[in-house]
This record gives sequence, structure tokens and C-alpha cells, in this order.
Amino acid sequence: MSSVLIHNIGTLVTGDITAPIAQADALYIEEGLFKEVGTSRTSADTVINAQENMVIPGLIDSHVHLSLGDFTAAQNSTSWITNYLHGGITRMVSAGELHLPGLPLSDPDPLVFKSLAILSRACYDHFRPSGAKVEAGTLLLVPGFAEADFEEIARAGSKCVKFIFYPYGENMEESRNYVNWAHRNHLVVKIHSGGVSRSGVSKLAGAEVILAIKPDIIGHINGGPIPMPLVEMEQVVAETDAYLEVVYSGNPVVTHKLLNRVVQRNELHRIILGTDTPSGTGVTPRGMLRIMAIVASSEGIDPETAICMATGSPARAHNLDSGFIREGHPADLLIVGKIQGSSGENPLAALKDGNLLGISMALIDGRMPGTSGLQLARRIPFGRREVDRLGCPRGVEGAVVIVGALIIARR
Repeated sequence: MSSVLIHNIGTLVTGDITAPIAQADALYIEEGLFKEVGTSRTSADTVINAQENMVIPGLIDSHVHLSLGDFTAAQNSTSWITNYLHGGITRMVSAGELHLPGLPLSDPDPLVFKSLAILSRACYDHFRPSGAKVEAGTLLLVPGFAEADFEEIARAGSKCVKFIFYPYGENMEESRNYVNWAHRNHLVVKIHSGGVSRSGVSKLAGAEVILAIKPDIIGHINGGPIPMPLVEMEQVVAETDAYLEVVYSGNPVVTHKLLNRVVQRNELHRIILGTDTPSGTGVTPRGMLRIMAIVASSEGIDPETAICMATGSPARAHNLDSGFIREGHPADLLIVGKIQGSSGENPLAALKDGNLLGISMALIDGRMPGTSGLQLARRIPFGRREVDRLGCPRGVEGAVVIVGALIIARR
């Protein structure tokens, strides 16, 4: 039985936007699950002294575009998922594997798109780059699907369907059927909102389309990269209860205007964060850290709330079991701190000032991911305080050294 004890936690953010901070300074993990949030235990197979750093759930990127494996054709880049893990993303959700070279977007065949979703889901179910969890197999909706197709992708493990290439207005009965069939099979419905994307063949989706489709998630409402007009965005916020996905690749001016309106409506629980990458915007390992800092710096939003928008809220939106530091849930977490030289008295204050958090350690299912600590240190600065086992001298035999300054001692 594998167990982990993390103690001397400065602040513990739960991921639950309704109760974002837990009054606990220790965690006990057993067989990959949070067993005790707040514990008096003093021993485990692995003991980690958090050195008063902050512990948060692993980040969930609500909007990525997969190709195959740890390669993205969008920017001809390798190891991008591993690099995103270095940026604190322990889980990511596909918004459609639409960058696969040669995918017939202009003349879409429903069999091709269904097959792509099933293949992608099967591959990532058996391949987790560096341990990152990948929710692949999002079905890109085009004309011609039957209810049996939705049943088939649900059996394959897919969790989401997406409107992006669908010719809105041509067959409203079919589009309504798609939403009903998705919900009948416990699939989340997302829509590409705003202007055209990098592919150039995505369909425009403003307020009229969104109000007719009634999706569960309005993808990149702040632009992917081009948002709908602000007046239409305000209409969508007011007339739907859908999740509002805010992404790193969106319009920064619109982002703050949207957040101000949601704050006024007291509906911050609707905001979920993602990157909308890899894409024309690039490969952005720090994308979730950056959009989280941008949101945290907005007026009326507490930094711990912004963290929940990047963890528990996307988990709720996509029906995932991680995203929360809660007993019985997968032990996916980050130990983070204020980067040296950053403003703010503590990590939350630094985040409120719009600064990135420094990542000291990541655990997925209670284990260290299979990444090189040296690589992590090069990409993301670690927190100001080191993390080690209480009373364990530096360089002690049997200690595991990662991220340059971090020591974990195992019994």
C-alpha cells in the first residue's frame, strides 16, 4: 500500500469555488487518492515537507488540440504535453483533434470524424505522456451522424462533442437532436464561439447560434482567437447558464470586460479556464499559469477563486473526477510558491498582482510524474521555499532530488 504525507502546508486551495480554502496544513494520500484532508499522521511511505508553500489541485486545461502522441502538427513540436505538465497542467481536455494533417475539413465525412474520436481516445487511454492525463476523443460534429454514433463514442470513453464545422441554420432539427443524443449519453456539448479559427473553415457562432444550440460550454468566449461582438457576448452571458470558457489565446481587452460583467452578475462559478493551444498562438507551457494570473488580477476576483477556475470548475464542466483536493478523489496536486523577486507577501498575493506561481512539485495519482526535474526548472521557476522531508539533511543517501532545489525522502 503506497502512501504519501504532505505536511507543513502554508495554504491549501481545494478547487471548490464555493469553499476554496481548507483549514488544513497536512494531507494524507493512499493508493493514489486523497485519504485525509487535514491529518495528525506523522509517517507514510513518502513524507514531504511543503515548507509552508501552497498546495493546489493540478491544473486542468479545458481546451487543447491534440494530434497523436506527444507531437503537435499545429506547430511541428514534440513533447508539448510533457512541457505543459511542467507548467502545472496535470490533466487536459481535447477540444477536437482537428490539426491532424490531411483531415478533410472542407468536405467532412461523419465516419472519418467518428473514427478519429475513437482512435484518439483509445490511443491516449494507453499513453499518458510523462504521466499527464489526457481526455481525448472529442467528436467534431458534422451533418450525417445518427444516435448510434453518439452511443458508440460514449462506449469508447469519449466525454465531449463539439460544434465547430457544423453548418448552422441548415438543419435545426438535426442540431437539436445532436444535443439531445449527447446528453442522453452523458456527453458534454461544447461550441466554438466567435470568429473563424486557424483552419479558416470553422463556422461563425455568435449569440443567435449559441442561443439556438444551447451548449453546455461556450468555448473560448473571449476569442479563439476572435471573439463575438461584446454586445452579443453580454447577451449570451445574460440569457444562458452555460459554462463560459476563458482562454489564454483570447482577446485580453474582451477578457477583462467579460470578467467584470460576470462579477456583476455574481456568476463566477460559470468561468472555466483553458489555453486553446497548440494552435496558431503556439505551444504555451505556461498558458494556464498565465491566464490564471490574468483572471486573478481582475477586480472582484480573489486569487483562490481564479485557481478554482483552473481546477475544480473545469472538472465540473467536463464531468471529471480530479480538480479537487477532497477525500476519495485522485491525488493530482501542485506545491507552488511565490517566485523569488515577485511582489506580494505570499503566493496568493503574488497571483493577485498578476504574477506566475512557481511550481515546486507535481503529483499525479499520488506519484511524481515521470519528468526530468532539470527540464521543469528550466521552464518554470520554482517557489521561493524549498520542499523537503522534515529533518532530512541535503544530500542524504536515498533522497530523491528533483527540480534542482527539491528533496523528497522515502522510507
